[in-house]
Amino acid sequence: MSTNQATNKSASAPAIDARALDDMISTAHRGIARAMKDIRRPAARVGVVPSPLGKLLIAESDRGLATIHYLFISDADRPLAMLRKRFDLIENQASTERIGAEIKRYFDGDASVMSRRVDLSVVESEFQRRALTALQKVPAGSVITYQGLAAAVGKPDSQRAIGNTMASNPLPIVVPCHRVVKSDGSIGNYGGGVDNKIKLLRAEGFKVGRDLRLPQQAVLGHSQTHIFCRPDCSAAKRANPSRMLIFADPDCASHAGLRPCKLCRPA
Repeated sequence: MSTNQATNKSASAPAIDARALDDMISTAHRGIARAMKDIRRPAARVGVVPSPLGKLLIAESDRGLATIHYLFISDADRPLAMLRKRFDLIENQASTERIGAEIKRYFDGDASVMSRRVDLSVVESEFQRRALTALQKVPAGSVITYQGLAAAVGKPDSQRAIGNTMASNPLPIVVPCHRVVKSDGSIGNYGGGVDNKIKLLRAEGFKVGRDLRLPQQAVLGHSQTHIFCRPDCSAAKRANPSRMLIFADPDCASHAGLRPCKLCRPA
């Protein structure tokens, strides 16, 4: 090829637009950043703290509390294995000790720990996530039955599945599975032990006795009408169970913003 031909070919090649090149590089960088974000796993801070309920393994991600595990029930292997599926674990005792201190204050009447954000990433079942999310709406000083919680998530015949969900709850105390009881008024089982369930319910106003039943002064509250009744009230018996909560006493129901029924006049 002659020198003139090479010169002509070079002259005929299109010039590269510097701005277009910059745009191409920026687009590539954004794509790489998105890919790296997908590859990177979130971190969870873990530690062990003492509490009035026994030693607890606690894990917290940037999205909220991810695990509270009773170590006296079983060792940490299973909850840690579940956490490792979703998170890179970092030991951070200072972070978990703050949460442990909040749990201790809870037993002194400070319920701030119950308002902490939670991260349900380790919960794989959509049904379980729905049930645990619905459970967070049950306020301190009240409980819901297994039947009522099943109805609240639109599966009224799934009481057994609700029981299994409560037993596998990764965040007891904060996602308050201790607030789920049997329809006959007995408190039922608890993954952290019945003694701890009694402690938690008593801390929230329920005077649970040796018979492991809710106290006689408990009242039924309706979340839609905002009225509370005696358990034997005809109006309460007709109510939708998905809308019903059981309050420790009339004062707890009133504190939650409910007013007494004019038929049965609970006091």
